[in-house]
Amino acid sequence: MFSLIYPFAVLASGITANKMILRDLPAIFFVGIRMIPAGLILLTYILIKTNLKSFLTKIKDYSGWLAIATFFTTFFPALCKAYALKHTLSSKVALIGSLDPFITAIYVYFIFGEKLTRNKLFGILLGFTGSIILVYYHSGQTQNIEFFGFLSLAELAAFGSVALSRFGWIYVQKLLRTKQFTPMEVTAVTMLIGGILALFTAIVLGEGTHATLQLTPTIIMLLIYTICIGNVIGYNLYARLLKHYSSTFVALSGFSLPFFVYLYGWLIIGEPLYISFFISAAITFLGLLVFYKDEIKTALHR
Repeated sequence: MFSLIYPFAVLASGITANKMILRDLPAIFFVGIRMIPAGLILLTYILIKTNLKSFLTKIKDYSGWLAIATFFTTFFPALCKAYALKHTLSSKVALIGSLDPFITAIYVYFIFGEKLTRNKLFGILLGFTGSIILVYYHSGQTQNIEFFGFLSLAELAAFGSVALSRFGWIYVQKLLRTKQFTPMEVTAVTMLIGGILALFTAIVLGEGTHATLQLTPTIIMLLIYTICIGNVIGYNLYARLLKHYSSTFVALSGFSLPFFVYLYGWLIIGEPLYISFFISAAITFLGLLVFYKDEIKTALHR
């Protein structure tokens, strides 16, 4: 059980570090300076084992799919998530992020016509109900005033980050099915290009000069930590989980991540404790159990 949970405790610490950095840095600039080094680290590791010319040829041949994957798994989702983290509670952003499997199922239904069973439909309904309760009963903690009904712009950004990234991962799966790329190669390319786009956008919008002045030793250390934890170590830990456990049990154990973010947010950065988090989390987790009911039964009877 510990081996299933501790990787998410590590990943959650990266989210808390991101929140701390975003107190001082603009969101777009932060995405750029975080993604570029992470992409370079992964690419360096890849090119030690791979021929550069053949790797560049692959990128050229699949440039269209890689472009879509970059925009929808890295660039837009990362900007949305950074904005959300900057302007609302980190635990709220993490819990909204747990809607991943529900949104993926909706995309698969509409794009590929894959049937949704009664369990999956009811699980999706419960999952979104949990998030709506979270947003509705805790909207007062959002640090911006732009609201759409009871939904703030930061909360919309958190939902948008999940929705956009799930759409992008459909194209990532297409790339992986070609057998031309490994998951690490796709991640490295999309991170590097997405980071360059984000940094260019930040400079165009005038964030660069002011933000550079905010790069104190503390911020730099936090950046190094979040790059290593969130992109390098975190990637390897998650990949190892998928090798040893089914995707269903990894998804269920991944629900521990919002709880770690909630705990770290309270202990480290002084975010408030709030009961609606636990109510929403319980409903969302129940939704996950219903959603994966058939898969859980199959796994238990093996």
